[in-house]
Amino acid sequence: MRVASRVLILVRDAAGYGAALADAFRPTPGLTREFAPLELPLDKYGLHGEKASGELVNFSDSSGSPQVSFFVLPDYKPPVAACAMNEILALISSEAPSTQPTLIVPFITRSLNYYHGMIQGAKIGQFATLHGAEIGETTEFTQMLIDGTTKPPQSLQMHSEPILCLLEMVRVLNIPTVLLVASGGNHQGKSSSDADLEVLQCVGDHLARHINLEFIKETVLGRRIEKSPVFQEPWRELYR
Repeated sequence: MRVASRVLILVRDAAGYGAALADAFRPTPGLTREFAPLELPLDKYGLHGEKASGELVNFSDSSGSPQVSFFVLPDYKPPVAACAMNEILALISSEAPSTQPTLIVPFITRSLNYYHGMIQGAKIGQFATLHGAEIGETTEFTQMLIDGTTKPPQSLQMHSEPILCLLEMVRVLNIPTVLLVASGGNHQGKSSSDADLEVLQCVGDHLARHINLEFIKETVLGRRIEKSPVFQEPWRELYR
């Protein structure tokens, strides 16, 4: 299972942003898009019968060499989340052609209420806001990715177990990683679908410029964003 040296980690979050973002990228001329199911057993962690499942999407050149890889993953819950992300990182490290792959982790939300005491961010268009942070080792590519963004505030909260686990691991392993936080805020007079499209286009356009792919916003409009029922443990409300 070949993996490119530039890897996006996308989670199928309840709001539907991760799946919509994964579907909206298309290969530029000279590249092809290939899909492969992903199943990694977690028996060694004592989670018998559990697997790190998902999908690997490779954008490959004419020789079949992956140039960009997407891991599109379920919204894992504890204890599967930490074990699954550890296996994903092990797979990337063993299969990427570079000894130092770069990870890109988008986190998308429509509401600025997720940020307490938020500072003003970099504006993309009229409404959407984009923040970027380097985690792990800094490289020329990671610096290019955060150029034009603003560092997220320390009070940023992310209710995504897979992403939180991943970020802790890459800090320890010192893997070059960029966290991109996109938000559209709450704007009176804007429909839910318009706000969704703006926040997705914010991060999609930014990524497309740096990973040589096309972001097709019409794909988001055509498929609509598939939202899932949200269940959140009551204790989380204490930390909002």
